[in-house]
Amino acid sequence: MWIEDLSILTISSKAFRDLIEGYFSFYPVLKKDLVNRLHVQSMYLPTPVSKQCDVLNTFSRLGLLLKRSTCLYATKERLKFINEVLTKLLCTNSMECCEDLNKCMAMTCFGKFLHTVIAGWDDCECIRAYDAICNHSCLLKNVKLVMTSKSGGHQRLEFEIRCFFRRVFLDHCSSLQDRAFWLTRILKPWPLVYQARLLFLLYGPVLSDEILWYELSENTPATAAQSTQHIGELANALQILHHYKEEWSEDDIVSIIDEITSSPDEWLAENVAHLLILCGDVITSKMLISKAINGRTLELSSLTTSFCVVCVKNSLSLNYVITMIRHVLSVIDNVKERQNFFSSIMDMFKELIIDLHEFDEDQSNDMYYMVTSLVEFTKKIINMAFKDSLAT
Repeated sequence: MWIEDLSILTISSKAFRDLIEGYFSFYPVLKKDLVNRLHVQSMYLPTPVSKQCDVLNTFSRLGLLLKRSTCLYATKERLKFINEVLTKLLCTNSMECCEDLNKCMAMTCFGKFLHTVIAGWDDCECIRAYDAICNHSCLLKNVKLVMTSKSGGHQRLEFEIRCFFRRVFLDHCSSLQDRAFWLTRILKPWPLVYQARLLFLLYGPVLSDEILWYELSENTPATAAQSTQHIGELANALQILHHYKEEWSEDDIVSIIDEITSSPDEWLAENVAHLLILCGDVITSKMLISKAINGRTLELSSLTTSFCVVCVKNSLSLNYVITMIRHVLSVIDNVKERQNFFSSIMDMFKELIIDLHEFDEDQSNDMYYMVTSLVEFTKKIINMAFKDSLAT
């Protein structure tokens, strides 16, 4: 409570503020032992969960103290104080290497401190704070190294970047608008291909301290809960950017999704479909329409069949798929192309079933005949159901 009392005294008079500044120059609040206990090292146990809230509240009060005691200072001077705190808390400046970033509280505490100090600052001041922190921590140099290297080539550094960005700038945001602002600051300086990789680095699936760059290219989650765990945060981040109209267009979001689902390897179609479903109808519709306009019929049919599988797996209504199909048809003017689209969907189902069970396409295979007859019959039914859309 004494920190709160001091922060109130700083705004009561200039004399008190000067006294308190002098006090802290001789008796720094961030004692070395306190800072070391935030890290996870051989001589310190991780901070117990029951104590973590208290620790964060302490740094929030410290932030309020700095905010009030420097309220008449220029932004440049206030940023010096912020960077002094950052210097003391950086894992690289601790007496030993931080052994477990998952349990380290240092950057989480700094993030809480930072967001308390800059609350109410205008966007220009926040951008200056972002630039100052990145430059002081050499963060952008590390990001460039990771972005220009093979995915997974610097596992420890990749995870450090993820932790820093999320714990300092993103996780303590009080609103979606704030999160969109900071996420935009992180992504916008980089070209599209790096924006996509950086977004996956921040919100893609992880195991322990390793980012699973190839997981969605090799496996489909077994359950709905696992799907949300692997893809949910990524979809949420894309939604946040989509709603931040000041700096992101729908075409930007489509381009990022295209890039993120094809790098470093092509995602499995089912995972792409699940990502789009979690992103919402507006983004999904825009994505499918973009593919339809550009004549990417094979990708459309693959996604459509995957939408069906995801809906069945997760007990969702197939009306969603029908709605998306109607959106696609609305931008395909040529009747023949519409028919080809429907035929391609059914042929994709046939191919997936045959590949799944490894049936040979020969005259003696009854299963092959059964699947083929079902596909051809369904094509006829579709033509009847959509006869208005397929009319000449």
